[in-house]
Amino acid sequence: MLKKFLALFVFFCAAAAAQSVGPVVSVPQIDYDFTHVAEGSSLGHVFMIYNGGGAVLKLWGVKTSCKCITASIDKTTLQPTDSARLNVSYTNIGNSSHLDNYVTIKTNDPNNPDLRIFITRAVPRTGPTLSEMPKDTVGGTSSPAPIIYFPVTDHNFGKMNEGQVSSYIFKFYNKGKATLRIRDITTSCGCTAALVKDKEIAPGKEGEVRVDFDSSGKSGKLVRRVTILSNDPKSVYTNLLIYADVEKE
Repeated sequence: MLKKFLALFVFFCAAAAAQSVGPVVSVPQIDYDFTHVAEGSSLGHVFMIYNGGGAVLKLWGVKTSCKCITASIDKTTLQPTDSARLNVSYTNIGNSSHLDNYVTIKTNDPNNPDLRIFITRAVPRTGPTLSEMPKDTVGGTSSPAPIIYFPVTDHNFGKMNEGQVSSYIFKFYNKGKATLRIRDITTSCGCTAALVKDKEIAPGKEGEVRVDFDSSGKSGKLVRRVTILSNDPKSVYTNLLIYADVEKE
């Protein structure tokens, strides 16, 4: 009976903790390679959007950066753990000078109010062919390719006094057979800084991402996101989450 009571207690505590965190928009894949769509042709892709928080997630409006892209979403209100499908169609109309096309969705996630999903455009006709491109940069092609692996993808700093700065090091490994390259790191808030120790990781080697969280001007239960952009063709973007419970003195 005691064990059953303790199990229920832990369950309800976990549920309460989850509910204390607001809506969290999560997209495992936030870009797609339309590079080799022939001029005059179209290709569609479906992106999955999840609510990883403890409150209702709202998705308001879908905008595209180019008339070559059309996008629609099948659901605008997501309960915790619920998902929606974002249908995107790209038409190569020959405007290869547009290098950074994207789809933007307004959300009520306070840490990601403008969710941006990137669309890799058609390569200019003078660009390299598929066979000429480095194997570790071509998504879904033959090996060798790098594989980024984080044993731990979230960290809870626990209770912090407002103004306190805390740090945590996320370790990751290259489990692939080609050099892993870290191309960029972004954070969902100016209060969070991230720095990678080495931007090129050989197969079988280890890397580190140091994340610093500054609680100045913050209060309550918070969640922040760090996004790693790499040349892993199956995990171009990796999301790391940090949590904190900030108390004002």
